[in-house]
Amino acid sequence: MALGVAFYVGLLLDSYVAVRLLGTTRQDITSSTLTWGIAVGQYLSYLPLLAVLLVALPWASGQSLPALGLRGLDRRSVIAGIIGAVAMYAVTIGVANVQFSLTHQKPEETAITLFTSTHDTTLIIAFTFLATIAAPFMEELVYRGFLFNALARYLPVWVAAIVSGVLFGLSHGSSSAFLPLAASGVVLAYVYQRSGSLTASMLTHALFNLINVALISVAKT
Repeated sequence: MALGVAFYVGLLLDSYVAVRLLGTTRQDITSSTLTWGIAVGQYLSYLPLLAVLLVALPWASGQSLPALGLRGLDRRSVIAGIIGAVAMYAVTIGVANVQFSLTHQKPEETAITLFTSTHDTTLIIAFTFLATIAAPFMEELVYRGFLFNALARYLPVWVAAIVSGVLFGLSHGSSSAFLPLAASGVVLAYVYQRSGSLTASMLTHALFNLINVALISVAKT
């Protein structure tokens, strides 16, 4: 309940800052044009979720945040994170290629469209930090720390991984990229489950996004 309220408050905060305070227009939103309003609004939308999760996760699970895997980087987490990033990239590309061969529909994620829509260097840096640091941290807390753990209490681990992956894919709001993103969510659940470290899945997620940012940056030059 509290998590749902936090998510709703975050959406309202995002919309208010983007449109009312920083002048993002409906055309910017519908055309997926990156603006400071969209970037700052996205950052602020994480705050209510973060506040609730840091309290709710230990309370709901009966475990501390370190016990849930939110620990400092160690050698095992770094290795798991790097191997996970390679696997996540391979699986995502593989699923995207299969989807394209069957449907001739090229996956297009909203975040990538936003990233390629501007040449403002400062805005690109802010959005890069969002994509490679803030988003992986928050999304791993939500989808692996909270959702996957909650599902795994009542379902087989592989079912919990698939369900949390599907919800992860749906949350990104791109129908064409749903299957690759859902598959990447399953990989992230596997990294978390095998390593016992949220830090490892966060690193996997961050490196995957960083690879995409680097490839897009090279393509834009």
